[in-house]
Amino acid sequence: MPTRRDVIGAMAGAAAAPGLGQAHAQGRVDGWPARTVRVISPTATGGPGQLFRMYADPLKETFGQSFVLENMPGGSGSVGCMAVARSAPDGDTLLLASNSNIILAPLVISGSPVNVKRDFVPIALMFAFPFLLVVNPTLGVKSLKELVDYAKARPGELNWGSPGVGTGGHLVTELLLKQTGIKGQHVPYPGTTQQLLATAAGTLQFTFDTPGNSKGVRDAGKVIALAVTGPKRSVAAPEVPTFRELGYDGYDDLRVAIGVLAAAGTPTGIVQALNREIVKLNTTGAIRDRLVGASYEPGAITSEQYGALIDRELKQWGTIVKETGVQVKS
Repeated sequence: MPTRRDVIGAMAGAAAAPGLGQAHAQGRVDGWPARTVRVISPTATGGPGQLFRMYADPLKETFGQSFVLENMPGGSGSVGCMAVARSAPDGDTLLLASNSNIILAPLVISGSPVNVKRDFVPIALMFAFPFLLVVNPTLGVKSLKELVDYAKARPGELNWGSPGVGTGGHLVTELLLKQTGIKGQHVPYPGTTQQLLATAAGTLQFTFDTPGNSKGVRDAGKVIALAVTGPKRSVAAPEVPTFRELGYDGYDDLRVAIGVLAAAGTPTGIVQALNREIVKLNTTGAIRDRLVGASYEPGAITSEQYGALIDRELKQWGTIVKETGVQVKS
């Protein structure tokens, strides 16, 4: 079975499969109403999802309609997700979601209304990136071992954050706590930027963010990075060791994956035309260069391969949920 990294790194040529749907010369697709496309992000403003804005103009140029990003946080992503799931399956309302929203939260939150296999059709993987563990400098710790020792000496006293219950940041921290035996207080935030700033301010003592999103705060010395998930060091934080280097197993494939989906029943022609354009933007030109420069992995896979990635992650994160015992009542 292909690994998660194999799927993410698949060549863009695979996305040019037959049956992309009949598009008009100006980029219009048969059966796609010529209206503004709402792209709903189920998180608060800020964070990596805002990078969708750089896709908006090229997509408008191709398809002849505006693509407007709309933040709709709440319910660990369920509010925004269900707004798309209940929309007309005509391609005019899309979901920009991370695996936290469509996979992890439904695994953790009993009674979650979100079912990614039932409610959505995958369109394209936008990009993926690792988790980065950062701490407030006032702790005086410079390594993961020092953080563990510091926390063990103060059981339950440290605050740590995540962008919501059931998100990747929540579960990767729970995994770390279980493996190290440290304890702390979980403080959920509406988005990654808010939790990062709270760590810089000292409201939180540590949190997981991402190399790209945290770069400015790290460069300013307001947080210190201790470890990164993934099989190799991040281009955006080459000085930070991986969890594997530090002797921790189970972190190589733990990443955030952000993709575009539509309501179940959306015509295949619309799905495949959007996939083709997003893959093209992710493999050539300024958007690809910007993503790679910020240590994001551009997605270059078909909608079917994105669906297979979702299946793989349902199993992978499901195992972590069982291992950590995290379960929340809705």
